[in-house]
Amino acid sequence: MARWLQSDVLKIFLYVAGSLTLAAWISPWLYNVGMGLAEVTEGKETNGVIAWLGEHARRSKDNFPRFFDRSFLLASVVLLFPLLSWLKMGRGSGSYRDTPWSLRLPDSVVAMNRGQALRRNPSGLSQALIGFFVAAGLLLVAGWLMLQAGIFMWRDAAVSTGGVPNPLLMEIDWGKAFRKALPTALVVATLEEVLFRGVLLGIFLRAMRPAPAIATLSFLFAFVHFLEPPVGVRVPDPEAADAGFVLLGQIFSRFADPFSMLGRFLVLASVGVVLAIARWRTASLWLPIGLHAGWVFSHVIFKSATWPVAGLPELVRWFVGASLLEGLLPLTIMVITGIVVAMLTRVPDEGEKV
Repeated sequence: MARWLQSDVLKIFLYVAGSLTLAAWISPWLYNVGMGLAEVTEGKETNGVIAWLGEHARRSKDNFPRFFDRSFLLASVVLLFPLLSWLKMGRGSGSYRDTPWSLRLPDSVVAMNRGQALRRNPSGLSQALIGFFVAAGLLLVAGWLMLQAGIFMWRDAAVSTGGVPNPLLMEIDWGKAFRKALPTALVVATLEEVLFRGVLLGIFLRAMRPAPAIATLSFLFAFVHFLEPPVGVRVPDPEAADAGFVLLGQIFSRFADPFSMLGRFLVLASVGVVLAIARWRTASLWLPIGLHAGWVFSHVIFKSATWPVAGLPELVRWFVGASLLEGLLPLTIMVITGIVVAMLTRVPDEGEKV
């Protein structure tokens, strides 16, 4: 039991649970402080930062989930320092470079029973570019097929290919879409890959064999991204002390929804699996960063240029949801991308196979 309690994998899961609990507790307080700032700064000249916070709070008055998101981020940062200290418990002293926190380790200090270290990758940039174009290309081709099938429509088209009228006709600003999509893709992909596939997968690989490590981390990756509140969710009394826990209950209710699990959670989990395999088979973050950036880029571009068509049969929504990353068809695209990644990457040495 003592050994299990010292498991770094358990500590990571407890850290996520603790961050959620703390966020649920402090989010009503953050909401009340925000509404106070909104009231005090309305129509008055004050400090620039205070005025910006007040304006931001006013715009989010009816959006309590946004305060919960900020609370979760704050809780994650606050609890990160105890986590880092806890992860060192029960360990002997060691070099900083002999840890999964290091971005690269020389072969001479890598022990087989201590997981897989990230190594220098001379082909890193080309792998990142290949990953980007493979991921973005396959997902955008799927999006084009959805447009032809009448499941989505261009924002500037009067009707979809199925003859459904456009409820909100508007011009597509491709320049603005690209300027938003590319930086977003690069920043999100880099930060998340350093955290999930760089740090966390390194920790998980030290605690278990590659296959369960990849599966466990992919579940955690999907779970964290699945915490986004349902569209249109409302908390009856955001000022109540239990408002955060009410919202948390609504978020967790999605796990009982078959469509959410098959159409969203499994897609996220498959994304995590493909990225983890890419990291493990190349022992670097270049390929997963490229893949991740390609998916984010194509998702943002497609969302900026199209609308989902309303009124389609329920069966259609099981295959394609309201975005490029929802439904059984996107899940199939992730599987195909994983097969392509497996074909492009090296075969692991004997004894390292997943």
